[in-house]
Order: sequence, then C-alpha cells, then structure tokens
Amino acid sequence: MKISRMAIWLAIVSLLSTVSISIGPVPLTLQVFAIFLMAFFLSPLDALVVMIGYTLLGAIGLPVFAGSGGIGTIISPVGGYILGFIPSAAIASFGWKKNGAYRFVILSIALLTIYIFGVGVLYLYLHSLRNSIKVGFLPFIWIDAIKISLVFPLANKISKIQSIRSKM
Repeated sequence: MKISRMAIWLAIVSLLSTVSISIGPVPLTLQVFAIFLMAFFLSPLDALVVMIGYTLLGAIGLPVFAGSGGIGTIISPVGGYILGFIPSAAIASFGWKKNGAYRFVILSIALLTIYIFGVGVLYLYLHSLRNSIKVGFLPFIWIDAIKISLVFPLANKISKIQSIRSKM
C-alpha cells in the first residue's frame, strides 16, 4: 500500500510538472504545488524517495521536468530547482506535521531550499547573483506562496474525503 501511494504521488508530481508557462530561463510550473501537496500526505522519508525517483526518471529521459527530460535538463539553468525539490519535499512533509508558526517557518524553509538550489545553479550560467535572483526568484516567490497557501485547504478536503471513504 505504501509503495502504491508513493507511485501515485510520483505520477501526480510528474503530471503537474508538465503544466508549464515559459517566462524566461525558468518556467512557471505546478511542480511546487504538486510537491507541497504530496508532502502533506507522505512521511518525510517517503516524500524524499518519491522526489529522488522523480529526478532519476527525468534524468534517464522521461519527460517529467516541465515537459522535458534527460540529464541535460538537470545540468541546465533549471537543474538547481529540480535538485532542490528533493530536500524540499522532505522538509515540507516535516513542516505539515507541525502547527502554527512552526509550520509556517518550516514550509518557508522548504520553499527557500528550492530557491537556494535554483538560484545557485542559475548563477553558474548568468554569472550575476543579482540577475539570478531577478529572473529565478522574484517572479516566482509570490506565486509559489499562493500555490502553497492553496495546498492546505485542498489537502484537508482530500483527507476528509479519504476518511469518509475508509469508513464505508
């Protein structure tokens, strides 16, 4: 059952990652939304394993990275974000288990982890921290914050539906 749930979440993350709008070197996707939603339902270790699997599937060429795949994507300007998803998923899963300010702080750290990896690799291509932040952080931070704020009510609804179905 556990492996099945992990496989389903791997498929969901992969599917939502293909929703992409190109706005520069870093596309706007639903990856962060999918990862934070998955993290709500899985343990930190399971979320970590799913994201390692996602990264490996993409590295071998399956089109799971915003519609593309292959090792070239991981070593491209967006590769840092993909690598940042791995620890971020585990951190977010841990964060969802907390309440109040602790949850907010840990989820913020999870999101910032993605940006640290992403902007870090982007810097290798742009050779300017200012430009890396300008194109790889500023256009996305508020959008990702909105996406994450939508995860909690959606995840609660899904949890309630699952609870009702399991009682039937």
